[in-house]
Amino acid sequence: MASLTQMLLTARDALSAQSYALGVTGQNITSSTTPAYVRREALLENRATGGVVAVGVRRVADQFVDRRWLAASSLGASASEREALLSRVEPLFDDVGGSGVGTALDQLFSGFSALGASPSDTTTRQALLERADALAARLRENADSIASQREELLSRAQSVVTEINGKAAQVADLNRKIALAEAQGDDASSLRDQRDKLLLGLASEVDITTFVDGQGGLVVRAAGTTLIEGDVAQAFEVDLAGDGSLRLSVAQPGPPAMDVTASLSGGSLAAIKEVRDSDLGSVASQLDQFAWDLAAAVNAQHSAGFGLDGVGGRVLFSISATPAGAARSIALDSLMIGHPERLAASSLATTLPGGSDNAVALAGLSAQKLFTGNARTASGAWSDLVGDVGSRVARAREETELRQSVQAQVDSLRESLSGVSLDEEMVSLTKYQHAYDAAAKVLATVDELLRELLDKVGR
Repeated sequence: MASLTQMLLTARDALSAQSYALGVTGQNITSSTTPAYVRREALLENRATGGVVAVGVRRVADQFVDRRWLAASSLGASASEREALLSRVEPLFDDVGGSGVGTALDQLFSGFSALGASPSDTTTRQALLERADALAARLRENADSIASQREELLSRAQSVVTEINGKAAQVADLNRKIALAEAQGDDASSLRDQRDKLLLGLASEVDITTFVDGQGGLVVRAAGTTLIEGDVAQAFEVDLAGDGSLRLSVAQPGPPAMDVTASLSGGSLAAIKEVRDSDLGSVASQLDQFAWDLAAAVNAQHSAGFGLDGVGGRVLFSISATPAGAARSIALDSLMIGHPERLAASSLATTLPGGSDNAVALAGLSAQKLFTGNARTASGAWSDLVGDVGSRVARAREETELRQSVQAQVDSLRESLSGVSLDEEMVSLTKYQHAYDAAAKVLATVDELLRELLDKVGR
């Protein structure tokens, strides 16, 4: 009787264990398409007295693979963000439609040539003034657009930091809930999945690394500093440094905040900083230098000549005192606006109105190396600037393709370890179902034996 009762209990435990394993397998199948879901394994343990019992569930994850996954996600997000942001800059230097700076530059010098051919023609003079004004306007538009994009990127960086701080607070709260659940012996797998999803979101915004401390708590480092430790999360701040560049810092109880900008290396936040301060900053400086060199060369030659009124020493363009901000300030000089007769076509007042040697000299500036430290012609300097923008975009695209390839490899590695294979789950489902059926058969057999025994004893 005792042996039959023991067999009955063993069968009961086996039913419970296999039912638990079936439930875990079913959850895997149901959640196979859920982002960041980690496959579970039912932990079944053989008893010393015989039989099997369910002792818990295990998430099939590897912390080292997860670190690579987060790192690849961070670098991939940074590359994609940089490419997307730079793609907004490229059209500013696209002259395919004939409405860009390159075309306006060619038209200015052809206007000087036309003035040399017809120095006293009012229509030719008015057309040249309009061309000079159009070139200055194109330069200002490009410079204003770049400055506007840099302002937008500051706002975007602040928005991203707000999102980072919000996710960090949620991860810290999940750390607390996970620790509490596991201390009570509960399964925290779903909470850990939620945390993984948040960590992936964090990685897309800022570079992060994770590790487990001596007490089993998760520590998250971002931009070279500890962002989350256990249930405590730090907060990032973003503002402008003294030189106008983006500055990322960690808020502290007392001033000053700790500057961690130099350690920022991944996520969309790193891309925003690189595009704003490095890419756009460099392009803006080159554009300023181009505008400055153009105005300096043209003004120097123009001021050496005389207008139809016999007055010399006038400049064609007004511009800032230094190259900094030159592209946003260049404009047709106020003394020239509405006065085509003041264009200095002649180098001598005595040859007016037919003198044209100064106009010819102005047209000749296009072939002189007066740009980029007297190393390039006007068209060469502009081509260099356009080429630099194109190269930056091309390199960004190549980097994105590379990071996507690496990301795919790491995703595949993680999927092979932690992902759900429906084929494997169907095998497990079949295995546990057969084990359940076997336990049920044992239970039914023991039950039948007990009934027969009781019937005989009862007689």
